[in-house]
Amino acid sequence: MAIKRWSPSLIVSRKEKFILGRLKRNGKLYAFLRQHRDELFDDAFQLELEAMYRDTGAGKDALPPALLAMVVLLQSYAGASDATAVELSLLDLRWQMVLDCLGTDEPVFSQGALFDFRQRLIAANLDRRLLERSRELAFQTKAFDPKKLPKTLRVAMDSSPLEGAARVEDTINLLGHAGRKIVACTAQLLGWTEERVCREADCPLLLASSIKAGLDLDWSDPDEKASAVPTVIEQLTRLEQWVTARLPDELTRPPLHEHVATLRQIIGQDLEPDPAGSGRMRIRHGVAEDRRVSIEDKDMRHGRKTKSKRFNGYKRHLAIDLDTVLILAVAVLPANRPEQEAAPNLVADIAAQGLTISSLYIMRSRTTTLLPPTPTPPARTTPRPPARAAAPRTCG
Repeated sequence: MAIKRWSPSLIVSRKEKFILGRLKRNGKLYAFLRQHRDELFDDAFQLELEAMYRDTGAGKDALPPALLAMVVLLQSYAGASDATAVELSLLDLRWQMVLDCLGTDEPVFSQGALFDFRQRLIAANLDRRLLERSRELAFQTKAFDPKKLPKTLRVAMDSSPLEGAARVEDTINLLGHAGRKIVACTAQLLGWTEERVCREADCPLLLASSIKAGLDLDWSDPDEKASAVPTVIEQLTRLEQWVTARLPDELTRPPLHEHVATLRQIIGQDLEPDPAGSGRMRIRHGVAEDRRVSIEDKDMRHGRKTKSKRFNGYKRHLAIDLDTVLILAVAVLPANRPEQEAAPNLVADIAAQGLTISSLYIMRSRTTTLLPPTPTPPARTTPRPPARAAAPRTCG
């Protein structure tokens, strides 16, 4: 599959010279990216990006991956959403200069194309490669003075909530959603409609606009409410048995295997035998450890900002140099994972940059040792200013 290659102009136009002249003090990154974009996205790196496109099945009309990679850099620098990034490419002369589209009145990329590309970039670990190349090029071109970074660092580590994008559902809806994924996959494999699959498998609930609408219960009636789970499980069991008999080989291969495994996971984590001895299942009392909360994003979890405030998704873990206020490393983990699990990745990223941590500032409630032993820094006659972190604790 031939993939378009980005070939921006090497000639600095009169308009670009004007814009570059305005960026001598503020917005230096825009000037750096315009002046060195041909080096950053040389033929070798563009080949890497194109190979990623081929491996992930990008369409024949896909935009040049180097162009979208440059958009990702601009977007990160501006802290812009996907929708805002599209608007900036139309309204911000600095963006247009870097993207080689000065004067355009049509978007050069869409919000969906940017999202899909970024997902591919992350899956191939090329987002890290993009940042590393940018840093290496900045060193080589002396675009910034690395000597301004201290040789040893005072690093603060902390986390913040990162809401997931996928839908979070209760047990009944999770079961219904998992069942519909099996139906859709089975229909595709057989070349049938989903309606025919549900009819043949005798699971009509999955044809309703929502699983709860299909149940048509009086949810204020305890007896009717208690019948919901057994009814849903009965139809899902019939569906799985029917799929097993119809597609035994496909059941051991993706994607059908993953969809069935998801259904079993939801049943295992959210349900338990009814202690009344009826042989039926009921919703579990209490929350299972590491409970999955979304069908579309299997890694999302419940997390807590405080004892009373909960969020769904992930935790963003940052390591920041307290003297330069630079973010040195980032890790993202499911929202229910403790902070100390992110620390080894943060430390490894900092070490990979050739930097040394002399002291670490963390919340006092964190008692786990996060760092390997480091040499004791020389004594200071003048104390450092206090760290800009709440209730710091110094290690190292």
